[in-house]
Amino acid sequence: MTKFFIPLLMFTLSLFAKDALKCEVVNEDEIYKIKCTYLTTKKSHDRNISIAWTSPSTPQDDRFKTILLPAENISVYDYRYFDGRADGSWVISATDASTGEVTTTEFVKADLSESNISSLLCKDPSLGQPLPVK
Repeated sequence: MTKFFIPLLMFTLSLFAKDALKCEVVNEDEIYKIKCTYLTTKKSHDRNISIAWTSPSTPQDDRFKTILLPAENISVYDYRYFDGRADGSWVISATDASTGEVTTTEFVKADLSESNISSLLCKDPSLGQPLPVK
């Protein structure tokens, strides 16, 4: 009985799933990166996902990138190096070209000095909570 219930439950949950754009600061070999992952529902066809980074103060730092999301996959990611990015409130948006759905998140970039590395503010506006530095 449970072998039929679990797939039915997973299918039902996937019908109500919402797209999400999650950002985090990662430390790879002492190089900090801002990594944003777009999560969506599985589709049977390839899709283009456009990710736009909007700087709070320097328009030349904005970036627009289109990434192919292959059929049956549920996520893509993009990252920017932390150094050289403007401090302040960044807006990142992901647009699914096949549906036109736009998902937006925001994070606050602060200086990565030793004194405030533990209090780095990368906030998910829907949760209002800081995201962890990994």
